[in-house]
Amino acid sequence: MTNGKTKCVMIQGTSSSAGKSILTAGFLRYFANKGVNCSPFKSQNMSLNSFITEDGSEIAVSQAVQSEAAFKKPIRQINPILIKPSSDTGMHLIIEGRHFGNMNFTEYNRKKDFFLKKAADSFDFLSKRNELTVVEGAGSPAEINLYKYDIVNMGFAEIYNIPVILTADIERGGVFASLYGTVKLLKPKWRKLVKGFIINKFRGDVSVLEPGIREIEQRLKIPCIGVMPYIKNIHIEAEDSLNLKNYRRNYPPSYSTNCLRETKTGRGCNAHGGRRRIERDSAVIKIGIVRLEHISNFNEFDPLFFDGRFDIVFFDEVQASVTEEFDMIIIPGTKSTASDLNAIKKSGVFDYIKRFERLKKGIIMGICGGFQMMGEIIKDPYMLETAAGPEYSGCITGFGFFNAETILFKKKVTVSRKYGFNGDFLDGYEIHNGRTFFSKNYYGGGIAADIFEPAEGKGVGGFLPEAGILSILSEDKRKIGTYVHGLFGNEIFKDFIIGLLNESVKNEKKKISFGDGEAGRRSYEAVKNDSFNLLSENIEKHINIELLESIAGI
Repeated sequence: MTNGKTKCVMIQGTSSSAGKSILTAGFLRYFANKGVNCSPFKSQNMSLNSFITEDGSEIAVSQAVQSEAAFKKPIRQINPILIKPSSDTGMHLIIEGRHFGNMNFTEYNRKKDFFLKKAADSFDFLSKRNELTVVEGAGSPAEINLYKYDIVNMGFAEIYNIPVILTADIERGGVFASLYGTVKLLKPKWRKLVKGFIINKFRGDVSVLEPGIREIEQRLKIPCIGVMPYIKNIHIEAEDSLNLKNYRRNYPPSYSTNCLRETKTGRGCNAHGGRRRIERDSAVIKIGIVRLEHISNFNEFDPLFFDGRFDIVFFDEVQASVTEEFDMIIIPGTKSTASDLNAIKKSGVFDYIKRFERLKKGIIMGICGGFQMMGEIIKDPYMLETAAGPEYSGCITGFGFFNAETILFKKKVTVSRKYGFNGDFLDGYEIHNGRTFFSKNYYGGGIAADIFEPAEGKGVGGFLPEAGILSILSEDKRKIGTYVHGLFGNEIFKDFIIGLLNESVKNEKKKISFGDGEAGRRSYEAVKNDSFNLLSENIEKHINIELLESIAGI
């Protein structure tokens, strides 16, 4: 293992959601704006939100976002190990962008040396191609029960002698205790790597903190390199699921929040408190997204939150005050389709969606796992859906909206590309083990299958006939099923949805034109870019830049 030419700095936190991911993105944008060739790196990430690179590799979405901050295209080496929890003890493991297998955490820890070698290979690759690598840790480095298995925090920093900056979230309370306790629990040789600390998400007069900062500096012999303020108008894609239960994110483009954070349970938290309710015009389209237990890639809905024509709510139970207003329901992707399908059957959401379809109240769209649920049956011959419980026999019935059946295969389709759609092209990606086929009792009848076509032609990837159906639009144009993720980042697809909804909603007052909300919507890429730059500006203002650059070796 060699460090190559790169300089390094690692951002670790006193806990999950301390701000590691967002600070890493901010540091990368700051250094990139200064002309430094830099890259993110996280040896091991745990997330159900993933991203597909141009070569079809699967990585955590937070590292893809950090690459954007550094003006780089995401590559698999920036996140060599991705853990996608499938149950309380099991995981779906992605190594170097490809599916490695399913195992429990005990089995994973036993292979520490193997996985550490994979992480080191990727880090060495980046070291030879960048002037600076900003490394992100995971959780807390003071998880003393995991020291001997650590390949993402101090265990990795030690190998390359990477200087560490520790960040603590003051909103959690006990910020000085968390800093002191974290450092004191580290092995003595690891403490020497901690070169500074940051207090994050502070509101108010910084002078109030000064006595505590000075005392902690004296006790730990580690300098404070800055106090980052609470920043209201930052919006960057989340690393893992927020607490989406009955939670409406319908803020206008002028309002957004810190949304990039990490959790190990997949449930997350509402950092900085809850969002405020914004009253919308009655013509706005109200979309309900089912909050599945193992929801994945929910960040693909973020572009809707910056479009004034839509009002979004996540729900996992039937409440008349919420569900009666929906014009559209989306069943999103999931890491455990059978388990989540069982859960919504028990909760009543399944019957509610069936009734919604029967009464023709609006449009239903299923994406990936949600698409699979919309068919007649899902077959799992290899028993991949271990999270479905002991009663699971490898087969489960779906909504029956389409005369189609899904078979789950071991080999996963992962591809990022352009798709032909309505005479134009849009960007999207696929991540799925399932292949969906028309049932034996299907004899045609107006269904438009494969409404998205890979721009490269029909002989590519999942569009081969034996690979199944890519997408379906029902004859009544009220049901859409697709394996393509990321569609809402394309204006032509959002306009397509509005066109369908205008046809399906009988109340003329609710109909809107393509131009409505034009002044209130922005490109999501522009929103993220503004957020990166705002982070960079706050870093330059509130961080001791001379000390930061000295620690990073720049």
